[in-house]
Amino acid sequence: MKTVGQILSIGRNSKNLSIKDIANELKISQSIIVDLENDNIKNNADLIFNIGHLRSYSDFLDLDTNTIIEKFKNDLSFNSKEEKKNITPIIENNFFKIEKFFAASIILVIFTSFYFLFIDEDEDESKFALIPDIPESLEPIVEKANTFNSNFSQNNDLKKNNFVNNSSAVASAEFDDDINTIATLKILNSTWMQLRDESNNIILSKLMDKDDEFSYELKLNYNITAGNAGNILVIIDNEVRGKIGKYGDILDSFVLYKDFTN
Repeated sequence: MKTVGQILSIGRNSKNLSIKDIANELKISQSIIVDLENDNIKNNADLIFNIGHLRSYSDFLDLDTNTIIEKFKNDLSFNSKEEKKNITPIIENNFFKIEKFFAASIILVIFTSFYFLFIDEDEDESKFALIPDIPESLEPIVEKANTFNSNFSQNNDLKKNNFVNNSSAVASAEFDDDINTIATLKILNSTWMQLRDESNNIILSKLMDKDDEFSYELKLNYNITAGNAGNILVIIDNEVRGKIGKYGDILDSFVLYKDFTN
């Protein structure tokens, strides 16, 4: 079956006319005549004008214009469907993926650095004394316990690690042994605790975690307030004296002394 372009070409040749002759007669560009005869008309914005040129060309050749126009439209529609079937898959550019990944990585690094520099604070400061761990068997039931053995260096570490300035205590140690008496509060289970000095200044106020410890010199007479006294174990100069109160007791402004025992 002949195409529209072949019908036009045969019609023109039968009248011994050249493409230039047709172009001059119809005032149509030679390239349009060539496209019509080569079936090279696309379904685009110029389609309506090309159909008008086709009609003029067909009428000039005394052809069945209506049949040719109908066939042209059908062929154009068929070709459009074939083009849709043969659409080449779009290959995704991996470069943009890499750019997005790189940007996300930079944001993550900046956020992490900001967190560790300005938000995260190390709670394991020197205000918590380091003493030998209490045996687990004593923690839930201890009211009184045996004396912990510790060497001289451990005892010195306890004195260095508390918050207070103990220079005066060191200076007078040879005259009064009570000056250097160290009290350590060991947390058996999480509980809130606050310590205030004699001027009511807050020394410590926080939720203490299990196994946290805080040491200070008894001569400072800190006032202890706690949400659960049964979770706080008292150790004076490495000697376990018992819990500061019963489990569930609320402690308010309690002051420890060297002879405390419970």
